[in-house]
Amino acid sequence: MQRYMVNNKNLELEIDDKKHIINVMRMNVNDTFEIVYNKTIYLCVISSINKKDLKYEIIEQKKCNEENKVKVILACSIIKEQKMDYLLQKACELGVDEIIPIISERTVIKIDNKKDNKIQRWKKILKEAAEQSKRIDIPILHDFINIKDIKKYNFDFKFFCNTNEKSKNIKKVLQDNKKSDTMFIVVGPEGGFSFKEEKFLIDNNFESVSLGNNILRAETVPLYLLSVINYEYGR
Repeated sequence: MQRYMVNNKNLELEIDDKKHIINVMRMNVNDTFEIVYNKTIYLCVISSINKKDLKYEIIEQKKCNEENKVKVILACSIIKEQKMDYLLQKACELGVDEIIPIISERTVIKIDNKKDNKIQRWKKILKEAAEQSKRIDIPILHDFINIKDIKKYNFDFKFFCNTNEKSKNIKKVLQDNKKSDTMFIVVGPEGGFSFKEEKFLIDNNFESVSLGNNILRAETVPLYLLSVINYEYGR
């Protein structure tokens, strides 16, 4: 069943969602769909519909009580547009809770005046991915920050991905931190973190973690991590 996320207590669909129902899904009177607001699912039935608008009624609601699970916050360096779009979509599908775009030394994307446009496009990608994957919430997307500002996030369990042979294996690190309720992950850009950035993260109590012998692409690393976390924690 089609699901739409709304951010208003009146459960009013956005114009784009209505267009999707009318022109893409081609729904008719008596067809049903779901609206999600404040982690509550509302089953709706269409009472009238035409080429420009539709009316619907709420026929059932269900409050979703999430099981206790580890919260995952992903701070990832901004990468090239299509790769970043893919990363956000799949990270949402895999259950990330919050995403923080960071600017590091080797970030190749220039922000300038395109900042707001990027954030709005990324929010739309996350909304659509949350609806497609039947989530009951949309991951929180934070504003851009410089990697130096990452030290303000103070969690017991925080780590960054590194290819250094002295880094700890991800599986061992996760198993040693099963009691943590929040996980803060930092992932670098295509060229990785500079030596100075690695030292900065370690000095601020971020653990250096290895994902194995293979060198993964920047857009693959977060998805690999989220998959491993889901497996280890049963998320």
